[in-house]
Amino acid sequence: MRPTLFKITLLPAIFGLALLTFSASAQEVSTTDLLRQLKLMQEQMNDMRSNYDAQIKKLQEEIKTLKSKPTTAAAATEATVIKSESSRLAGSTTADAEQDLYQTLKKRATEWLPPSPIPGLDLDAAVVVDAFYHYDNDKEGVDHLKGSMGGFGGHAHDHGEEGHSHSHSHSHIKDGFNMRHVELSLSAAVDPYFEAWANMAFDDDGAELEEAVIQTSNLPWGLTLSVGKIKSGIGRVNRQHSHSWDFLDAPLIHESLFGAHGLTEKGLQLTWLAPTPFYLLFGAEAFNGDNEKLFNEVDSDDFPHHNGPRLWTSFVKFGPDLGDRHAMQLGLSYTQGRHQLLETHGDHAHRFDGDNRIYGVDAVYKYNAGRSHGHGDLVVQAEYFFRDSDMELLNNGRDFSTRQDGYYLQALYGILPRWRLGLRWDQVGLKNTVEDPHEGEIKYGASNRATAMLDWKLSEFSLLRFQLANCNFATAAGRQHAWEMAMQLQILIGKHAAHDF
Repeated sequence: MRPTLFKITLLPAIFGLALLTFSASAQEVSTTDLLRQLKLMQEQMNDMRSNYDAQIKKLQEEIKTLKSKPTTAAAATEATVIKSESSRLAGSTTADAEQDLYQTLKKRATEWLPPSPIPGLDLDAAVVVDAFYHYDNDKEGVDHLKGSMGGFGGHAHDHGEEGHSHSHSHSHIKDGFNMRHVELSLSAAVDPYFEAWANMAFDDDGAELEEAVIQTSNLPWGLTLSVGKIKSGIGRVNRQHSHSWDFLDAPLIHESLFGAHGLTEKGLQLTWLAPTPFYLLFGAEAFNGDNEKLFNEVDSDDFPHHNGPRLWTSFVKFGPDLGDRHAMQLGLSYTQGRHQLLETHGDHAHRFDGDNRIYGVDAVYKYNAGRSHGHGDLVVQAEYFFRDSDMELLNNGRDFSTRQDGYYLQALYGILPRWRLGLRWDQVGLKNTVEDPHEGEIKYGASNRATAMLDWKLSEFSLLRFQLANCNFATAAGRQHAWEMAMQLQILIGKHAAHDF
């Protein structure tokens, strides 16, 4: 009996020793050898399963024999050990033993094989195709009306968006079929220290690099550093690419202040995630300052030169814990930078140099109904920005200043699985005063727009959207009204990184 018991007791130890020996030599074998050895172990597992019932039966017979004989203390101890081992084996099924062995082999194989064949080449790539049909009833087009809004687009100091080949919103939109752009997104975890992503947009006019970021992934104390061409973290919509917008176009205040491309700059961003039981994020950014509407530098000897960075931002995001079904995020932001503009009047020009400051507040609330594909989900979102501009007329030292603001409020509800209904109200120019060195104080009126949207997300990779808007703009020619309608088709091809909250 003792030799048999000795063999059975040592069986797990021998098998464990075989695993350790195999693990130690795994780094020296090729993939073919690894597969061959795994196949051999599978055959051994099948042999163990075939002998399993026989071993249990033999143990039980030996226990009966021991019970029928007087035992010494040592024999009693040995019988206790055998009984304990028998109970453990008898309490497990063959399937349990196979599962335990499978998990052990799986864990060992995971340790032997690297997560990707070549580190740094596990690349996610996605292409977004965004097409839509547009119609409005204004003879010059809603696009023209936006550019004529008093104080924002209808003043001589606003110079549009030179240098951009394509549009994310209503610039250059014509009645009929439009292709917004084709967006290519690339992202990857480079190594244990960095991850990176890039977004490029293509259309009939060419290609443009929208965003290219290198971001740390292993800094201590909750710090994250990003460098490259970055979409600023101020507000909410500014951080999003157009394919993730809830409506076809951006809110009026975003287009009027930052332009159709938003505040996207070359520089760096540093964030700190506080170690609190709720979400609390602080961020600061330093950029060159190349935004034509707010933070521009004119390349001319007639203007003073300001070395970069010329644009600084800071923001904070706070997300209280509201439970499983509810979520909220509140944000504050501040932006300040140098700005230069050139205004021509016939044969002479006025040169302005000064500062722009932007104060922002944003909020979003989400309710998860827990039903399939967003049915019953609710999202309410709002942002407010105030612009404070102080410029100096370099020719004679006179000042030019602007005080303007705007906001939007939107709500989206999942009326059916994969179907959402959205409503948005946005308004600019509640405060809309310009101090002009020639004309004195000019007060412009407010412009607003009401938008309704219905979208159908056929799958995770395709979306159909219908949108209707009523526009009421204050322009230099008086108040203008217009209706516009759009139907959008958006297709995503490939693997795309998850969006922010």
